[in-house]
Amino acid sequence: MSRLCLLMYPVATIALSKPAALLLFLCLLSLSDLAAQSRQQLERERVALEEQIQSTRQLLDESIEQRRSTVENYVALQNQLEARRNMVSNLQNQTRILRDTMENLKDSIELLNEHFEEVREIYFQQLRISYLRQLTTRDWMYLLSSGNLNTALKRYFYNQQLQSFIDLKKTELDSISDQIADRQAAIQESLDELGRLQTREQRTVEELNRDLRTQDALLNSLRGKEQELRENLKEQENRRRELSRKIDRLIAEEIARRDEAVEELPERAAEYELLSGNFEQNKGQIPWPVERGVIQSHFGNQPHPTLSNVTIQNNGIDIQTLEGTPVRTVFEGQVTAVVTMPGDQYMVLVRHGNYFTVYAGLNSTYVSKDQQVNAGEELGVVGKDPGSGNFMVHFELWRGKDVLNPEEWISR
Repeated sequence: MSRLCLLMYPVATIALSKPAALLLFLCLLSLSDLAAQSRQQLERERVALEEQIQSTRQLLDESIEQRRSTVENYVALQNQLEARRNMVSNLQNQTRILRDTMENLKDSIELLNEHFEEVREIYFQQLRISYLRQLTTRDWMYLLSSGNLNTALKRYFYNQQLQSFIDLKKTELDSISDQIADRQAAIQESLDELGRLQTREQRTVEELNRDLRTQDALLNSLRGKEQELRENLKEQENRRRELSRKIDRLIAEEIARRDEAVEELPERAAEYELLSGNFEQNKGQIPWPVERGVIQSHFGNQPHPTLSNVTIQNNGIDIQTLEGTPVRTVFEGQVTAVVTMPGDQYMVLVRHGNYFTVYAGLNSTYVSKDQQVNAGEELGVVGKDPGSGNFMVHFELWRGKDVLNPEEWISR
């Protein structure tokens, strides 16, 4: 167990004579406990940021290797910059907590030293009393000199209590010494961790500055391609409108088919409601359709990343990922359509009771219409976006004929 973890538990052997000092000591232990919990949370966040940065870095490296200078790369780089800024903030917060913890450790050591001196004074005082008494009178003579049996018993129990008290103080001194040693070791451990955090922060700042220079260069490159970007955007909007028309038609047909099925077999309504309820209960915890990726375009209306006075409308989210990445269904359900899209790509529609999920931009598919699928089952492989050349999957979420924001449903 880490020595820092030992500070999370109060020590039963400490019994300070001064109530104020005891209260302060317990407060220091409580603060150490809270600091440990805060650092654990920050460390989990740091690990998640590391994974996000690594995933985005892979996407950018792949694009650089293919010499693609696209809007998607610019967005990915912005996500990378934000993650690095969050990383710097995270490391600074961890450093602050670690410094506070070290101060608490020093304060607790000071209190323990004071208590050690108090206990040692009592211990040696009792040793002197015992030693002086034994110089003048042996224990057996002390007992035999008693006037009666009652007095002898009292003297016997007094000797036992005195020796027990001396032994107790010796044990207490040993315990305090161990606690001081543990806290001194914890301070050294904190100093070592502080050095690692400072090195990590310095490296992150250097990487942040490097990405800022890359962002400036990429933005200048894209500004020189404004006409090309506008043409690509126009083609993209045409593909989105065509996809939306297909989805609207397919969902309307599926709702009509469901209503007919319920009319023929009323018990089917309960099945739809059960699956819909299960889906709703997982809001915020639904997995991504790909294992790793970066959201390049969010839900709803949003400004274009590089073109001024241009707004993009998106019924779902666009996730950039790596070549060959499997696209998976986010929840159990039934495949209601597998549709061919322009550019030899596919779109898969999956029904989850009254909910529907859309997976578009697949290079190939493994499923067919009316097939039952489980959560996490592979539907196909991500395809290459015709405009940017990056590998993208378009994901939408519907409740009946109402389109929803997928980011409010998928896990963070």
